[in-house]
Amino acid sequence: MKIAITGHTTGIGKRAFERLGPDIIGFSRSNGYDINIFEHRQRIISESANCDLFINNAPARFGQTELFIELFKVWQHDPSKTIINVGSRIAEIDKLPTSRYDLLHYQADKLILKEMSGRVTGQCQVKYRWFGYVGTEAILKKYPHFTSSDYITEDQAIDILLE
Repeated sequence: MKIAITGHTTGIGKRAFERLGPDIIGFSRSNGYDINIFEHRQRIISESANCDLFINNAPARFGQTELFIELFKVWQHDPSKTIINVGSRIAEIDKLPTSRYDLLHYQADKLILKEMSGRVTGQCQVKYRWFGYVGTEAILKKYPHFTSSDYITEDQAIDILLE
């Protein structure tokens, strides 16, 4: 199985890239792919044409949702293709923050991604997977008070993605 993933140089994406190789290709800003830029999204879609599975992991101010919609338009008639959209607990109705205005764009993006994942119809399989905090280097640095009961591991997150 050939796999493509966005956001493959940090966090969950990095661990997935390491774990799911060698037939995996990664797209991140660090190697010249910014999913907020239309031309970059089109290159990602073109370079993922031979992939069976696309893990839409990199969140970026609606770029993740735009990439999903554009990729689905290309893959929608192919039953051998699967897109996994990586969501977040923040898109669950009972997890909406009331005072974290700094998270509103992130929350809106994940809400739209979740909604669009459930609305599209085609032969391509679309999965929306979400979880809460993942014990990535960035999260553990941002929240040094977290204990292991406050998050799941990167490998547990990947297991959820691949269910």
